[in-house]
Amino acid sequence: RKNIPFDKIEECIEDIAGIRIMCQFEEDIKTVISLVKQRHEKDLFVIRERDYITNMKPSGYKSYHIIIRYPVQTAKGEKHILAEIQIRTLAMNFWATIEHSLRYKYKQNMPKDIQDRLNKAAMAAYKLDEEMAQIREEVLKSQKVFTEEANLIGDIFNNIQNLAGRNTSENMNNIYETFWKLWEENNLDKLREFDNRLLHCLDEKIV
Repeated sequence: RKNIPFDKIEECIEDIAGIRIMCQFEEDIKTVISLVKQRHEKDLFVIRERDYITNMKPSGYKSYHIIIRYPVQTAKGEKHILAEIQIRTLAMNFWATIEHSLRYKYKQNMPKDIQDRLNKAAMAAYKLDEEMAQIREEVLKSQKVFTEEANLIGDIFNNIQNLAGRNTSENMNNIYETFWKLWEENNLDKLREFDNRLLHCLDEKIV
């Protein structure tokens, strides 16, 4: 269709070779882009970029494309060819794959009602990306809180154990009682204050 001479194919066709990288979350795409750019002028050359995520195509297509030039070894020696790297989420790829197969069946003459429904499906897919990203953020926050709490409780138990040999049973019972009360309240700030008091007791060798 492009009427490119055979001897110019390597220079003019940008996707004569390619790779598609699929990410679980949209924010991971930025990481992949950065990794590719770090290899610029090392074992490949970044020629141009096309951001169809920020600038979605009218069809609903979203993806990030990087055109690179890289060396390949042939029987006639080393040649540099163009290749396309496509970076997208699983949801973006699901939509793009289905849309491409349907468009191929319609030979580019897709009915408007079908295109409209595909656009709605595209929006649904990208809403899914947003929702999953929010869920991951909440999970990561919960994991962080859980880790902080586990570390704090471990520190408190260590400090209580270190105090056990220096205090009477009555004092230790009071310490345990205070700890369990704070534990039931599930208040990390109060537990941190309690841990600091234990550390102070250890430093001063008092309760």
